[in-house]
Amino acid sequence: MIRPPLPVRSPLAAVAAAALVSSAACSDGRAFEAPPRRPAPPGEVRLPEVPDFVKLARVEPSPEAGATAVTGKVAFDEGRVSRVGAPVSGRVTELLVQAGDRVKKGQGLLVIASPDAESAVADFVAASADAEVTRKTLAREQRLYADQAVPYKEVLQAQSDETKAAAALARAQGRLEVLGIDPRAATPRASRYVLRAPIDGVVVERPANPGMEVRADGGTSLVTVADLSRLWVLADVYERDLGQVAEGQAASVKVAGFPGKVFEGRVGHVGDLVDPATRTVKVRIEVANPDRLLKPEMFARVSLRGAPGEAVLTVPAQAVLSDGEASAVVVALGEGRFQKRTIESGPEQDGRVRVLAGLAPGDQVVVDGALFLRAAIDGT
Repeated sequence: MIRPPLPVRSPLAAVAAAALVSSAACSDGRAFEAPPRRPAPPGEVRLPEVPDFVKLARVEPSPEAGATAVTGKVAFDEGRVSRVGAPVSGRVTELLVQAGDRVKKGQGLLVIASPDAESAVADFVAASADAEVTRKTLAREQRLYADQAVPYKEVLQAQSDETKAAAALARAQGRLEVLGIDPRAATPRASRYVLRAPIDGVVVERPANPGMEVRADGGTSLVTVADLSRLWVLADVYERDLGQVAEGQAASVKVAGFPGKVFEGRVGHVGDLVDPATRTVKVRIEVANPDRLLKPEMFARVSLRGAPGEAVLTVPAQAVLSDGEASAVVVALGEGRFQKRTIESGPEQDGRVRVLAGLAPGDQVVVDGALFLRAAIDGT
């Protein structure tokens, strides 16, 4: 019987087979076991296969470099608003304007029947008459003294009376000016006091009603007149962002009522006090409002533009996970590894959150699937 020839094995194959045999057993004769795969470090998870629903985004500088996004509220320009109270006591008898009316400086707003006004006018009329009499008396005494018909002490007495009368007239006239009453139009029966607008503007409030009793020391505003062509936006800037805010800095203001419109302004003042509860500082932005679209008490979003080239990192808002005390993101490390990383986040603007600390340019963060990965990392 003829045996088939044995297969010829190459020298390399023999060496490989010997290496496999030698590695299959330890020196003590036991079978070799591969070391177990190391678990992921705390705060990380390693997935053998990344689900398709996990989407990533790269950490990158904000398109508007150096911008600081804050919230605020539209307010009156305090230099262009006048809350008019009653300088006299009395009763409102007539209303001359309505809310929304445009008024000029000096225009009548309402009428008050006031004994105070009547008394002030009567004092002015009496003081004017006394001053005229004393002037004439002084002139007569001076002529008589020149003719040696009266002693000089009569002239001195007339001079004293004339000085006192002039002082009384000045005091009465000053009282009328404080009340806004024209001395040239004063008559002895002027109990009808007209409250007038101190500035040009729009009547934005008029809580006064006919028959309302008013007091000079009441401190109640009867009419509010404001120039709405320029307003303030009072923004709350976090303490950590103060280094990026300065007077004269350009600002953009948006309000919900006009979604596509941007109101341009500038920082007029940076507050000197930090609110201990919110850790914010009030910043005043002065905004032109020629079309009167902005209204006081509107909520506003403000973008304070910083210096060009200033690097500000942002991530999509949906990538930021918050538990009410701290903010975190899930960072993709590659090869199926993901790490939960705490960050210091700033305000949100246009769907992106500013990152103050915790990330670097080029990092990859999880946008979709972040909650799933956080649960896997935390073991929940």
